[in-house]
Amino acid sequence: MKSLFLTVFMALMITGVPQQTNAHHSVFAVYDINKSVTIDGVITDIWFKSPHIRVYIEVTDQDGAKIIWNTHGHNPTALRRRGWVRDTLKVGEKVTMSGDPTYDGSPKMFIRTIVREDGSILENKVGN
Repeated sequence: MKSLFLTVFMALMITGVPQQTNAHHSVFAVYDINKSVTIDGVITDIWFKSPHIRVYIEVTDQDGAKIIWNTHGHNPTALRRRGWVRDTLKVGEKVTMSGDPTYDGSPKMFIRTIVREDGSILENKVGN
């Protein structure tokens, strides 16, 4: 029995064990924290789940084309500690969002601040 276990274990080690891969990355690997971008638009979707919240924003560019920005924030647990909840933001809400753009120029950003229509500001930060 011991040799059967060892054989199966070695076979799995050599061939690899099928597994789900949810890679986590540093903000610095994807987003250029030395630059900033600001967009105005309407929220089309919100994901308030781990590993990072996402807020999708429809933005009209200077040519009149509609572009969906995929913006990322910190994890929901950390944001809850700052007062954010699942329905803090709403689909259809107009916002101005500032954050760190991607290195490749794709319509994505890591959120730093969200200014709502009423002028209130949400900060995407953890800790003090």
